[in-house]
Amino acid sequence: MSPFPHLFSEIKVGNRRIKNRIVSSAHGEGLANKGIINEKFIRYYERKAMGGAGMIFTCGSGTVYEKAAHPKYVSLWDPNNEDYFLELTKRVHSHGAIILAQATHKGRRISSKATGYPVQAPSAIPESLNGEIPAVLSVDEIQKIIQAYASSARRLERCGFDGIEITSYGGHLIEQFWSPVINNREDEYGGDLTDRMRFSVEVIEAIAKVVSDSFIISFRMTGDPQTDKIGLSQDDMLKIAKKLDEINRIDLFNISGSTGNTLELQAGTIPPDPYPTGCYNHLAKRMKTLLSVPVLVAGRILDPYQAENALMAGDCDLVAMTRAIIADPNMPNHAYRGNVLRIRPCIGTNQGCIGRTYDGLSIGCAVNPGISDDALHDFTPVSDIQKVVVVGGGPAGMEAARVAGERGHNVILFERSDRLGGQINYGVKQPNRKHYGLHIEWLKNELTRLHVDIKLKTEASIEKILQISPDTVIISTGAETIIPIEAYKVKIPCVTDTDVLEGKVKEINGKSIVVYDKGGKRGGYVANFIAKAGASKVELLTPLQTVCEELDSTNKPSMYRSLAKNGVKWTVNQILQGERNGALVIRDAWSDVEHVIKDVDLIVFAGFSKSNNNLEEQFIKRNLGIEVFVIGDSIAPRTISEAVAEGVRIGNKIGCSVLDTLQNQLR
Repeated sequence: MSPFPHLFSEIKVGNRRIKNRIVSSAHGEGLANKGIINEKFIRYYERKAMGGAGMIFTCGSGTVYEKAAHPKYVSLWDPNNEDYFLELTKRVHSHGAIILAQATHKGRRISSKATGYPVQAPSAIPESLNGEIPAVLSVDEIQKIIQAYASSARRLERCGFDGIEITSYGGHLIEQFWSPVINNREDEYGGDLTDRMRFSVEVIEAIAKVVSDSFIISFRMTGDPQTDKIGLSQDDMLKIAKKLDEINRIDLFNISGSTGNTLELQAGTIPPDPYPTGCYNHLAKRMKTLLSVPVLVAGRILDPYQAENALMAGDCDLVAMTRAIIADPNMPNHAYRGNVLRIRPCIGTNQGCIGRTYDGLSIGCAVNPGISDDALHDFTPVSDIQKVVVVGGGPAGMEAARVAGERGHNVILFERSDRLGGQINYGVKQPNRKHYGLHIEWLKNELTRLHVDIKLKTEASIEKILQISPDTVIISTGAETIIPIEAYKVKIPCVTDTDVLEGKVKEINGKSIVVYDKGGKRGGYVANFIAKAGASKVELLTPLQTVCEELDSTNKPSMYRSLAKNGVKWTVNQILQGERNGALVIRDAWSDVEHVIKDVDLIVFAGFSKSNNNLEEQFIKRNLGIEVFVIGDSIAPRTISEAVAEGVRIGNKIGCSVLDTLQNQLR
């Protein structure tokens, strides 16, 4: 019996039975090409079904209407998708999962640069994020959009889908109609709540007329916009949900929190690590008590224990574990069998998943590079077993050791410090990153399971490596933070951010400290750390155009809130010049005007680092005939995503023939 009896119990949704309560909710994949899906898209969802998810929502923000179509997201209106849809549903069903597609019109929440058409909305009121003034939808075009929903639903059922999910979530067109702030129409689609709901009601009714009774109609919405900017409260959303439920054709409500409209509210729709786990469970529970059909909750439910507890507490009937399944598509199967330690955990950074799609890339995962690169998903066992030495126990080296060990090689890992994890050990000490180190803990368990020989507190000289007689050496010695050349003429004490996080800087309380952040990512974290440690004054300087510029947009709002709450002053476009009469001199990047910061006790440099790679040159000079690979920050300092991907790639390459490589790529 599974240790999670509620999570792995069946449930009936509409006329369909779902084998368990684990759901992969709809999310932007960015995998379509001009709105048409492909084999990679199909494999992405098939793996979720193979991994044991009971219910899978595809086509996040799939559009029903050509004038609102984004080329990277699925065009449900396009008949060219039908053959792919048939193949997709066949494969997902073969693994026992139920499959639905999300359908929407994003209204003013999309850009005309993507669609080639003016954005459309109930009224000519621009959104604060993209700022475009929408074209006001005529009644005739509203009717066309309603019929487009129905046409898309008919196509989905014909192509084997078990249902459709209508969404208002994230401030899409339906929610725009509901809002008395965004919708100031004076016709039958504006006015009181009943009239503002007319569009959504007619969409549901139009779909219900053209599909069978066994075709599931799900509705995704916010339980609380968490703002007064759209004129809808938590009570209003409950009232709306009850009215939709009274239509008697919705089979499932999918409840989350927040909405679109501002950068911070949008971040709340895909809440990263600063948000509490289960952050929207209370909203789903309130809905569940008053609705007649099952309720699904989505919002930072990251592991099976948390999911089981949500079900036991009556918060919901089904649990969306989308990012957990992205991190490990096999999570449901591992949980069912009780192999919890085998589950690769989501670390909640958002940089590899939603962060990539916001940058115009396809979906990925910081800890699972197989999401963005098929060649890194499946591993080929090898007959040519090699002795592999890995030098360096950061995420790149640990991943290389794990994959090489998984494939059957004998692996020895050298780490000169007394702990594995590399730079991640500093990251976990930063505020609001409580899940950041979970991947390292998982890797430790995996290396133990695979009997990798780990030698801590061991400096791997070339002589020591040669004593082992390895066939292959992987150099993953990482990078070290440095004090840059800009500080060479500064007499004020200078340290790195890792010095601070490691506890080497003993006197912070009551000090005036400047953080100089070149990379646009780490400075905000260490500034907050210093402020919380009791510094009297913290100023964050950067030569970049915005503070924390390289953070993805879901993490920036919480970072800015934390900096403000902690009293950190930040100044952008500032270049460190040196020191004059005991004061720090900085120059504005655009005006070239210099000014000084007096009474600075300490300067902390963030984002300055250099690669550690002395071994490769020694191996090259000695020409020993040993295959040597260099990976991760040893090549160039980057992020955890690149470190993990390179570790997996090289671990999968060792002892692999050309034929093996080709077969693996064709899987």
